[in-house]
Amino acid sequence: MSIDGWTVEKALRVGVTMETGAYNLYTGTAKKVKNPGSKKLLQELAADEAKHREYFETALKDPKKVLSEGRIGDLKRVMDLRISDPLKDAPLSPDASYQDTLIFAAKSEQTAVDFYTALSKAYSAHPLGTMWGDFAKMEQGHKLKIEKEYDDVVLADN
Repeated sequence: MSIDGWTVEKALRVGVTMETGAYNLYTGTAKKVKNPGSKKLLQELAADEAKHREYFETALKDPKKVLSEGRIGDLKRVMDLRISDPLKDAPLSPDASYQDTLIFAAKSEQTAVDFYTALSKAYSAHPLGTMWGDFAKMEQGHKLKIEKEYDDVVLADN
């Protein structure tokens, strides 16, 4: 995805769309899984994505409010297990397995990391520039949680 020539407004709108898609994926999958731990993880991820979407929507309406709130949280560099990196990326079908859903989710989170990292670099001089880097770290954290779930649930069964 090329961001050349994008306005901050367009980047925020794309962010809203991406976060909405992730929220829908996690809430839909949480309804299908039986494992209580998996269900809880997916609900937590969905709640995070809803907060991200709200943050971007606020930034679209009132950037000064977002700027006055400062950093999004205490964000540290997040480890990347890279479990999903070599796995095949495929669109989700309505009857996708939990394994397929986790792979898709991890790949989607990596796309978000890459997107927000690119925005962070492109808008480094903009007042909202640090926000994009913060979101890249949060999405990397989501990928880590999904890959741990994949390791604990899918790989443990093999």
